[in-house]
This record gives sequence, structure tokens and C-alpha cells, in this order.
Amino acid sequence: MSDKNQTLYVGCALSGELYTINLSVATGELEYCTHEQLPGLQKPGGAMPLTISRDRNTLYAVSRGTPFFIAAYNIGAQGRLQHIGNTPIETNLAYIQTSVDDRYLLSASFIDHHAATFPVRENRCIGEPVQHIRDIPNAHMLSMSPDNTTVLATGLGKDVIYQWKWLSSTANDKAPLPLESIDQLQLLEGTGPRHIAYHPTQPIAYIIGEKNGAINAVHYNASGLTLVQTAYLPDQEDNFQAADIHITPDARFLYASEKATSALHLFKVEPNGNIRFEKLFSTENRPRGFAITPDGNYLVAAGQFSHHISSYRIDAETGYLQFINRLAVGQSPDWIEML
Repeated sequence: MSDKNQTLYVGCALSGELYTINLSVATGELEYCTHEQLPGLQKPGGAMPLTISRDRNTLYAVSRGTPFFIAAYNIGAQGRLQHIGNTPIETNLAYIQTSVDDRYLLSASFIDHHAATFPVRENRCIGEPVQHIRDIPNAHMLSMSPDNTTVLATGLGKDVIYQWKWLSSTANDKAPLPLESIDQLQLLEGTGPRHIAYHPTQPIAYIIGEKNGAINAVHYNASGLTLVQTAYLPDQEDNFQAADIHITPDARFLYASEKATSALHLFKVEPNGNIRFEKLFSTENRPRGFAITPDGNYLVAAGQFSHHISSYRIDAETGYLQFINRLAVGQSPDWIEML
């Protein structure tokens, strides 16, 4: 990233490619920088989850094709990537995120129904998992709260939210288990909890329901979880396929993507954390993933079926999206990470 450009990375699962894109901080226009095939990938498949370390020096990418592995990249000047190495893994991972100290990688496996924590080695590649948490039906996301004390997971298969306390530990094979169970919250049957967006200043997590279009606002603390509000995407003829969810850094606007209608939904966030639906915006075909720039000025959405990404200006007063431009990328772009 530079003063003039915001760097973003796009995972393109069906072509097995990782794209580096620049977004102008002045205009929001997207510009191609470079792309590469995941080293060691024999057959692309699934999605391509990405995450950036907290110190912004390392990018991790998951292969859900053949074979399964986690690739580590050094992030250099202007966001340029240099491959460090791959770590073979046994499971098909749907989500990854580094811990607050970059010593662990948190992960969720939808197909294998479990979560795991991997240590990060000195060379920044991933080690063997030190903790497995099994029996999370269709675990879709494992994510740490902004205060770095709580970890939540979504169990899409049984409509459950899981909560753990994050324990201080060191990254070696003899480390104590970093996750300690606190609570579980049962949601309405048929919700299909998928992705989580945390309020940046309040202990509230917004959880998108893939199957029913619900956004459940959940309060969390050291004692457990409490459901405080359920809002819904507008009714639609097609069955819901809600996907991703993000909140602006100033906590004024919340956005959710819906794949069946190729739409982005805007919700206004009240001072108490409650949300209300405001407006729907058409976007790229099947928007599985999107991201908001750190300054909150722009949103970039990826179309799995259009093989393009589009940028939008976020109106500072209304949150409305104004289309800026679109850019062709690899096949089935499904993940965007902002540097």
C-alpha cells in the first residue's frame, strides 16, 4: 500500500490464482498489478480463503483443491508478494485468521465439521495444529473479536454460535490449548449461520444466515452470548444464499451480500448497535466475497460467476454505493483481503 493506492488481494479458486490489485485512494478505480498461480497446486477447487497477519507482513492463502495446503507469502513494498512456503494440511478449510499476536492461525472446516488452531513458525509458515475442536456441524468461520478476548465460530449445519475465551500462550507444540469454551447460542432452525462482522467498539457480533437471510446481532462477554436483535434481508423469490458481511470502520453502515440475487444489502447501524435495512444494490454475478477499505470510503465486491471485481464509493452520509469501475480477474473470485 502507498499514499496513493490501497492494495488488495483476490483469491480466484477455479483458476487457482492469487491477484494483486491496486485501488486509487483518490478515485476508487481498480488497477491490475500482478497475479500468480498458487505454488504446488495440482488441481484448483473450492474457494480460496485469505487472511493477512496483524503486523501486515504476511498473507496466507488456503488451497481447497488438490492438494490441501496453506501458502505463506511475504508482503513487500507496494504490496508485492513473495512466496515463503506451503504447509500441507489434512482438512478442507473454509476460513482462516491470525491471532492478535500472529502466533496462531485460527481455522474452520465446513466439510470436516471442526475448528483448529495452528502455530505460526519463525519462518511464518504454519506448523502442525495444536488444538482441534470437533463436532461443529459445517463450521464456516472462526474469528477473534476486536478486543482479542473472545473467539466465535458459526456452525451452519445445526444453527449454533460457539464462543471461546482466547488464552495467552506461546506458539510451540507444547503450548497450552489457546481456546477455552464459554458458551453456545442456538439460533432459529434453518438460519445457516455463515460469516461474522464485529462492531468495532461495542461487544456485538453480526452473523449472516445463509439459508434464511437473517442477520443476528449477538452480544458477547466473559459470561456468554445473548441474542439482542434479528433483522432480515428483504424477501426474494429465490431461496436465500446470503454470503458475506462487513461493517464500516466508523460503525455506521453494515453490508451483506446475497448470491442468488447478486445483490449487496445496506443496513444502517444505530448508536446502540441495532440495525435496520436501508437499500439494495445490484452487483457482480454471485458475490460470494467483498471487502471495505480501511478508510471506509470504498467497497470492492467479487463475482464468482462474472469473474470480475467491482469498486464502489460509499457515500459518507447515506452509505449508498456508487459504482466506479470493474476489472477482470481469474476464474471464480471469491475472497478479497485489504492490506
